[in-house]
Amino acid sequence: METPSDARVLIVEDDDALGVQIQDYLASHGYAPSRATSVPDARVLLASDHPDICLVDIVMPGTSGKVFCREVVEANAASVVMMSSLSDEDTVVSLLEIGADDYLIKPFGMRELLARLRAVLRRQGPRAAPSETPVRQVGQWQFDLARARLASGDGFIRKLTPGEAGILRFLTSSPGTAFSREDLMAVSRTRQHGGSADRSVDNLVRRLRKKIEADPNDPRHIMTVWGKGYRYEP
Repeated sequence: METPSDARVLIVEDDDALGVQIQDYLASHGYAPSRATSVPDARVLLASDHPDICLVDIVMPGTSGKVFCREVVEANAASVVMMSSLSDEDTVVSLLEIGADDYLIKPFGMRELLARLRAVLRRQGPRAAPSETPVRQVGQWQFDLARARLASGDGFIRKLTPGEAGILRFLTSSPGTAFSREDLMAVSRTRQHGGSADRSVDNLVRRLRKKIEADPNDPRHIMTVWGKGYRYEP
């Protein structure tokens, strides 16, 4: 089985021992690996190194790997293989639905990792510039992503705050997929999540429902997923 020549791999892993092990192993097999220990650092390397594939842990300090996966997929910047000790079907399915190319369950062997990366790279076609639809239909509203606002058919405009627009854009990118409050706080970019007692996301969702839903008390589009967070239904 041939190794892609100098394929660039961005490793997003905060476990130093595992991260170094993966980096050294890939380098010894002809790859060009770089590593970030947080999502903000990964964003910098994604822009500067232009990796062919990202190997991303779900659980990261601060912003989760799931959020970074969605950002990479939306930008069509690289293929993504996720890593986690979580092996339940809901977790795996949700990651594939937001665009991950594959999923590795920890602990895994280096030979398995290499085989998965090779398989994804073989399937990878030329990357085109992202062609995001500038307007999305959300219930009776047209969601203008560039202007961060909602427009009704009769021309009525409702403005969104940056946090509201960030959450709505993220949810509508993956209909039917549940995202945690931590994920949504990260994409709202307002501040770091304050733990289980932090209700900032709930307040943002409540405001969004008032702007979007025909009946905010009986929502049809931004749905609560008990014990997990929220999901969007078209």
